[in-house]
Amino acid sequence: MLMAPLSNSNGNDEAIELTEFAVSESNTLNGWPDVPSWRIGDRYTYETQFDVQQLIQQANVSATLNTLTGDTEYEVTDIFFMTIDNVQTLVYKMEISGSFTSGNDGAFIEDTPVGDANGRLDIEYQGEDIIRVRDLAVVNSDFTLDVDFAPFNIGFLSANLATISFDTSYSPPKEKYDFPVRVGDQWYMDFFASTNAGGSSDYFDPTEFDTAGPENNSWQISANGVPTEGGVNIAYSGCADSYKINEWNQTGISQGFNWYCPDVRYNSWMRVSNAAGFTIDWLLKEYRPAGSSGVNANSNPGTRNLEIDITPQAVATLPNAEQTIAIDYSGPSGVQPNTNLQLRYEMDSTLLNPTTDTNGQATALLNSSDVVDTTNASDDYSSNGLIVWDPQAEIIGTATIVIDLSLTPVDLIAQSDAIIVTRTRDGVESILTKSIGYNALPGDSLSFSIPTQNRGLLTSSPTSIDVTTPNGTVISEPLPSIPSYGEARVDVEWTVPDDEPIGIQNLAIEVDPDELVSEDSNRSNNLASVEIFIGRTPTAQATVSDEVYTFENVTIDASASFDEDGGDVTCRFSVEKRPGLIENFDTENCIIEYNWSDGSDWNIVVIVTDDELDTDTIDLTATVFNQAPFVNLTVPETIDVNQFVFADASNSGDIDTISPSGQEVTISWPGLNCNEGTTQPTCTFLANEEGPLTVTAVAEDDDGATTTITTVIDVLNVAPTISQPELWKAGQNQSVDDLGYWNLNEDETVILRAVADDTPLDKDS
Repeated sequence: MLMAPLSNSNGNDEAIELTEFAVSESNTLNGWPDVPSWRIGDRYTYETQFDVQQLIQQANVSATLNTLTGDTEYEVTDIFFMTIDNVQTLVYKMEISGSFTSGNDGAFIEDTPVGDANGRLDIEYQGEDIIRVRDLAVVNSDFTLDVDFAPFNIGFLSANLATISFDTSYSPPKEKYDFPVRVGDQWYMDFFASTNAGGSSDYFDPTEFDTAGPENNSWQISANGVPTEGGVNIAYSGCADSYKINEWNQTGISQGFNWYCPDVRYNSWMRVSNAAGFTIDWLLKEYRPAGSSGVNANSNPGTRNLEIDITPQAVATLPNAEQTIAIDYSGPSGVQPNTNLQLRYEMDSTLLNPTTDTNGQATALLNSSDVVDTTNASDDYSSNGLIVWDPQAEIIGTATIVIDLSLTPVDLIAQSDAIIVTRTRDGVESILTKSIGYNALPGDSLSFSIPTQNRGLLTSSPTSIDVTTPNGTVISEPLPSIPSYGEARVDVEWTVPDDEPIGIQNLAIEVDPDELVSEDSNRSNNLASVEIFIGRTPTAQATVSDEVYTFENVTIDASASFDEDGGDVTCRFSVEKRPGLIENFDTENCIIEYNWSDGSDWNIVVIVTDDELDTDTIDLTATVFNQAPFVNLTVPETIDVNQFVFADASNSGDIDTISPSGQEVTISWPGLNCNEGTTQPTCTFLANEEGPLTVTAVAEDDDGATTTITTVIDVLNVAPTISQPELWKAGQNQSVDDLGYWNLNEDETVILRAVADDTPLDKDS
């Protein structure tokens, strides 16, 4: 029989005798999974699905690719101290590595070193997480992505597209769990998150992903069972008792989820949606715990050869109350007698040094103090982590001290803060978060999983619960006996009528309406009401001031959009920058200006979102005119007749081309016979007539637009020519002597011949 310290629970100094309290098994609290302990060498292998399409789009890289796949290894590599908020804190280091690929021809990327190409995209992932031991809160997460592309799937052509690093710190550490875990538990937390991005890329600046600022996230445990998403299951078969923990940011946008598996002391499935634009799923394949026997890496964690088990005296305690902590240091390898341990209650800076007896057991007297954790939770006032460890062997035991402001024999509560609300709309299910309120539209189907909690120290008697739906229907369901700090749930369905007006509807809950549980010491919390806001989808209205030329701004104005049920709207503009590349802009004023570098009819999708995250979508088209190419023609102003002219139009181009460099325009030369051919940037031709000569160059761009330029060359007359005189005698050309004279005899008859010539035009005149 154990005694709980309840001196403040009923106004006197008497303690309540706990005749039904049983010591929990290792790493559970009253049957609920409690904070696990890790060991250096613990290793997890996850099948990994890495979707980076949105990251590539946000970076303005024109590419399409499959989801990358591969394996990721998680390994606990160190246990050490670090100072967090001026408190010496025990933490784990978990190193992470993975290799992911799109597979051959799984990626198409434009503007690679070999041009546009299909091929294989490979990513190497290296990371390190720092995790607080007492509650698995994330202190820091640091990882690097090394991205290579093999065009045409040829390895030696591989080029590094980017090396990106993300270093994210949380202050206070981010509590993604609130132990002990129970279905329906909700918690909230304010923290400051800072992400420093670095690295290098020829395609974008990684520092664009830097973020820093306050955040307020919420979590809820919505399911218990085999991890399943979209009909997909994990390969590891020993996690049928996993708990799904959903995460949302302060605006209600999902940040992903994790299925926590108590048997493997960590997650069986994780999904992370990173603000940089990528989503990663990790699905457990293998677990290899250190210092364990009977392990099957695919299905069974076996048993630790040595463990430190911690058992608090009571399932819950009051602030500033003392209780005995029982410690057992043993396992299949035997007991650990006469071992110096350290008890760490870090939230209160309490350090104790118990020593095990000959049976490997020890006790310590711990004051719960009045410190409060950083999560506002639905199931307790505070839940504070407790550590007992062997610093020499680096073996850790963990437990949670649950603090409540009042402790009574039985206290049944209609716990509205732990309701799980599932909304089905157009066949799609989604878990709603209380952080932005429960909301629905006419035609939605709502499912409520409603808990009755017993925040007392004794098991309650069976009773019933009444739930009144918004349309006035009263549903009465039986409730079984509920153990101390346990709960029982009933499920209620309500479909919002098609003609339901805008406004708040209420779901009323009453536990033990007939007051059958006479031991219930506080009936004021037997009643609860859940508000459901019935709204309407926003209305998207937008105009486009288009029919402009490339590089001229187009105004896309959706500021006339509105929400019929009140509140503000925000807009996302998904703009087709070029074929296959979408650029997204999120704005609160619902107006953007955008310009295109190529003429075409461009698609724009405007998504209008209201305060309840309901959306309306409108498709638009912006007509952008092509700009004609420009031509710069260089020719000589004058040239002598019968000389070759060199006309140069190579300094021509097209400011809105999408063609490769050097191929922006095609130059033709009407009426000229160019030595280089008819469509080259230069033309060499013979000016065979004197007088004005017209030279025309025509530039044509990749849109078929042409620009013509004409210039005139003055072809100059040249003096007539006369050849060197020749002396002919008897039909033979006579040579001169060494002095340059012809030698003739007297009375010889000879012919003196010279040839004169001129241009055709002069000869005809």
